[in-house]
Amino acid sequence: MNCECAICKEQKPFVMPKEILDAAKNGELVLFCGAGISTENKSVLPFSFYKEIQEELEITDNTLSFSKLMQIYCDLPNGRRKLLKMIKNRFEYIHSFPELERAATKFHRELAELYFIKTIITTNWDTYFEECCAATPITTPADYIFWDENERCVLKIHGSINNIGSIVATEDDYTKCTESLEKGVIGATLKTILARRTVVFIGFSFGDEDFSQIMAYLQAELKEIMPHIYIVTIDEHLNSKLSYKNSTYILTDGTYFLHQLKLEMLERKLIENCDTLPIIEGVNSTINDLHKKVSHIDIHMYPSVIYCLAYQDGVIHAFERFIQLYNTGNYNIPGIMSSSARAYDDIKQKCTDSKNYWDEAYYEGYLNGLILIASCEKDRDIIKEFPYTYLPNAKCILDSYDTFFKELDRVTRKADKYHKYAKLIVDELKEPNMVVHHPPY
Repeated sequence: MNCECAICKEQKPFVMPKEILDAAKNGELVLFCGAGISTENKSVLPFSFYKEIQEELEITDNTLSFSKLMQIYCDLPNGRRKLLKMIKNRFEYIHSFPELERAATKFHRELAELYFIKTIITTNWDTYFEECCAATPITTPADYIFWDENERCVLKIHGSINNIGSIVATEDDYTKCTESLEKGVIGATLKTILARRTVVFIGFSFGDEDFSQIMAYLQAELKEIMPHIYIVTIDEHLNSKLSYKNSTYILTDGTYFLHQLKLEMLERKLIENCDTLPIIEGVNSTINDLHKKVSHIDIHMYPSVIYCLAYQDGVIHAFERFIQLYNTGNYNIPGIMSSSARAYDDIKQKCTDSKNYWDEAYYEGYLNGLILIASCEKDRDIIKEFPYTYLPNAKCILDSYDTFFKELDRVTRKADKYHKYAKLIVDELKEPNMVVHHPPY
């Protein structure tokens, strides 16, 4: 039985166009996103920002365009300042309720894993592409110093809430924006992208002023070289109302479209580690708890415990970096983990060769962390075998804290080269109860 809830009923089946798959594979897929994928989605709040301004002005005419309504508001005394404050308050209200923010960022969080999508264009003011997808915002010409086609960027043609002066909302703003696009570097970049890449419009509907103006601008600027575009929308009327016919209309939810694209890429083995994040977050929590327990062991009585502490620091740093940078999508690139693991294996070997046993323990931990990240999606049982503790001179498998401590006591009494090396480090630490920590370098 198919689910008919407000969210699932919009997830309509469709056939993914081959051109989109080819563009994704070649890193040439561009998303052009409207308000429907963000805060103006009805699954976030039952009332739109347009409706909020309407009620504030006590206007019942629904035929007014968005920019006309905003112009009326801004023409009032202190209207511009009040409008910007209302925009900010709306974002802050959504942020104050995690449930609402999860709904507003559902699309962005799905996009985060799709490393092959590097260029995003949006008319939205929010900062979700920056926060959820690690995209560098390009809002003004001065921002172009950060433009890099090899890194994820979002071209914000209607401004950003983080740059109040850049926000495009009123009729006057739209006029200035069009003039700027015609003459400026942002418009030149936009035309180049649209002419050379495969572009998917998502989050627009019929009557959407942003969409109408952008399409009119592009048709006027690109004329006969205007490319075939794809439009993903839940608006059943958009296809029949479009004046621009060189397009393919995909009737489905935007987030669902991205999810299906991810599944297609997974099937082709062009993306990986898509189910790994929650696993690593759980394992990271476990090893952090154990790390706290190990850190209470007296390092002056048991000097070799510093190897375990350094090892666990390495594991934790590998996990934390993975978690911190997951939204870039770079960890979903096939083979990226294996390549990184080989590099850290080389570093560890250099430490071994130079008899730097403390650093060796750290990089052993970092390397094991990378191996677990790369393996746990396909083999969940590997977590049960993961070494949470470490001693370079252990004679048995350290499968529990008690086993580790027994081995620690044994190697302390044996006083081999590892013990002596650890003691040299510990003897330099005069303060009691000090914890030895290895930084991430």
